Amino acid sequence: MEFLNRLQPAHDLTYSDVFMVPRRSDVTSRFDADLSTQDGTGTTIPLVVANMTAISGRRMAETIARRGGIAIIPQDIPLDVVAATVRQVKAAHTLYDTPVTVPPSMTVGEALSLLPKRAHGALLVVEDGRPLGVVTERDGLEVDRFTQVHEVMSTDVRTVAAGLDPRD
Repeated sequence: MEFLNRLQPAHDLTYSDVFMVPRRSDVTSRFDADLSTQDGTGTTIPLVVANMTAISGRRMAETIARRGGIAIIPQDIPLDVVAATVRQVKAAHTLYDTPVTVPPSMTVGEALSLLPKRAHGALLVVEDGRPLGVVTERDGLEVDRFTQVHEVMSTDVRTVAAGLDPRD
């Protein structure tokens, strides 16, 4: 953090004491942020996400956990929801984003509204726990928004066993 007057305060500050001035950053994506330390240990600087309802949800907790940080779940969330969120975050893959899954009967319009939820820009069409296809923005171009996704999805889905080495 940089202070406008270049002076360091003699006491601790709270959020009420400071105003964060927005600035341009060279970081174009959260995936470009490097939190690794320079000491060669391979550890990362821990990132803590505030316990604010609009910020610290399951999706943020998953993303931050993958990068070595922690999200504090807000205290105004019902305890059963907190427990479910923690279970989901702990069960999430440590490297890959949890896919957004949709039923084959979902409309293209509904599916397109879900695409921004993940950086990979794809939805997995699932029925009875089995993948049927993948829907991307391109699949939704030039079709009626009330068309069901099973009519436009790509069906060439290839799955691999969990734990398989990516080089294999």
